[in-house]
Amino acid sequence: GDKTQIAILTLSARYGVIPVFLGASLAFVILNGLAVSVGVLLYKVLPVLVIRYVAAGIFIIYGLLSFRKKEEEERKVTTKNPFLTAFLVVALMELGDKTQLSLMALTAKYASPFSVFLGGTLALIITSLIGALVGEGLGRIIPFKWIRLISGVIFIVFGILIAVGVW
Repeated sequence: GDKTQIAILTLSARYGVIPVFLGASLAFVILNGLAVSVGVLLYKVLPVLVIRYVAAGIFIIYGLLSFRKKEEEERKVTTKNPFLTAFLVVALMELGDKTQLSLMALTAKYASPFSVFLGGTLALIITSLIGALVGEGLGRIIPFKWIRLISGVIFIVFGILIAVGVW
């Protein structure tokens, strides 16, 4: 339930599930490939303990940042190519996002770039499909504020677990 999921929900409501889902999926494949590549370099250069604490810090920082009050803007988007629109929107929103940083850190920590790429990409693709199909209905039931706060707590917990070596 982050800004990318909201964009996917909005775009799919306007243009349909298939072109938005395919455009978002391509963006995730490309960006995750970049994140995993950087993670491989980090693993070769930095000691594992440094990587663990940096990864923990990233999770905790993003968790804390999610508590900031945010106001999501809805913008009217008109296009003749919903696939390209979805690709560009998702690519720009995800570039340098917490997902990218998490994939870099996980690749550096586990030194298994293909597994991290595959797991991360499949997770994003599946959640995007779910978001495109049912997210609009859930958005009417659960206020975005609560989704944001719950995800913040989860990120902080994951950061602490990484820092102490449990995860």
